[in-house]
Amino acid sequence: MNAKDAWLATLGQLQVQLNRSTFDTWLRRAELLGYEDGRFVITVPNDYARDWIERHLLDSMTQTLGSIFRRQVEIQLVAWQPPETNAFGDSPLFNYAHQSAPHSGSPLNPTYTLDAFISGEANHYAYLLAEAIADGQLGKYSPALFVGTLGNGKTHLLQAITHALLARHLNAIYLTAEEFTTALVEAIRGGENSQFREKFRNADAILLDDAQFIEGKDSTQAELVAIWDAFRNRQRQIVFAADRLPSDMARLSGDLRSRLQAGPVARLDPPDAALRRAILTEKSKARGMALPKDVLELLAARITTNVRDLQSAIDQLDSYSGLTSQAVTRELAGMVLHALGADQARTARTSLDRVLQVVAAHYRLAVSDLASRKRTKIVVQARQMAMYAARDLSDASLSQIGQALGGRDHSTVMHGCTKIADQLTNDTALSADFEAICAALAGAPTPNAASVPAFMRR
Repeated sequence: MNAKDAWLATLGQLQVQLNRSTFDTWLRRAELLGYEDGRFVITVPNDYARDWIERHLLDSMTQTLGSIFRRQVEIQLVAWQPPETNAFGDSPLFNYAHQSAPHSGSPLNPTYTLDAFISGEANHYAYLLAEAIADGQLGKYSPALFVGTLGNGKTHLLQAITHALLARHLNAIYLTAEEFTTALVEAIRGGENSQFREKFRNADAILLDDAQFIEGKDSTQAELVAIWDAFRNRQRQIVFAADRLPSDMARLSGDLRSRLQAGPVARLDPPDAALRRAILTEKSKARGMALPKDVLELLAARITTNVRDLQSAIDQLDSYSGLTSQAVTRELAGMVLHALGADQARTARTSLDRVLQVVAAHYRLAVSDLASRKRTKIVVQARQMAMYAARDLSDASLSQIGQALGGRDHSTVMHGCTKIADQLTNDTALSADFEAICAALAGAPTPNAASVPAFMRR
């Protein structure tokens, strides 16, 4: 077994051992940089992440990796810096290819390019906007905002734009909002405000990821407003990415909110069934895997969360297959789904009409109520649940769902899906509603007057 496969297998095991939020926060972006004689060099995004992992996770990581690699190992964590400032120099241990163009922000993933981005209905406008920024007139689409939940491609597009602008010999700076804030605080403490402002205000483009981090940080918001005003006068480009819309950031200043909404806003929604299949196909090809059709359909049906989880499924399936010398089968895919927590089948894929009928019956409404313009609380909730259930349990496209629900557009359907998805994480009554709908679609009796929907038990 080579070092790369051992590290991927270790990540798979740690994902099972740890709760999801811990893994996503601290290990999702941990990558193998180099290996030599039992020493694995792992990169993490910043010093804070490195220190936290060393205090809380390093022992279990080392034990798991040693067990998989079948020898005593050492894990060295480094907060990765761009190659031109890498303190380790040109040692063969660290002789990995990264971006060749000078870049003064966060390190860029060399695989995050526009050519490697897989687009579909859920993210096509975002892809077109990224392409236009990368190739077009500087500042024409400034500011631009990409919005989407975790793992659906915001970082990929921002780094792809950065790669393209660097290739045009432009001074493009990509970094997260947390890194920007940290740099600002350090500049203020060190009395280097002018140098900080010169670096950012003289850039050709700034691409700021995870912009939701700046909520409540008044100094950071004020600095970004000043940068944006300077960029507007010089026709330069600023791009933001966030996991929510500015209108949903309660602690955002009015000045910054208005500027974030001043340009194009592009959503990256969770992939629909067709896009999930395309992503799984391309990711498996990239790893040289032959993915049987039944395995492809199983993964596409069960993993409906985000692109990152689809990528993780392929990585783990490849590792499991290689480590156990097993063929890629549904059984092996089942092990991967269990590791990802996606092994609980909701129901067989069903028709859009059937989903709408069951949802309407559960809420004691008619399907015509769901398609109407009524805005009563129960009708709105039932309509949004119908959008979410149809997207999750049928193969209908967002446009088809919208048409069936009174001619509503793609963005309205996605808004409804996102709202229900957010509520399901902490609303037990709503979760009970959804489980009852799934049970009915799986063959249980359709809810009737004798049954009491969960929403009536609130």
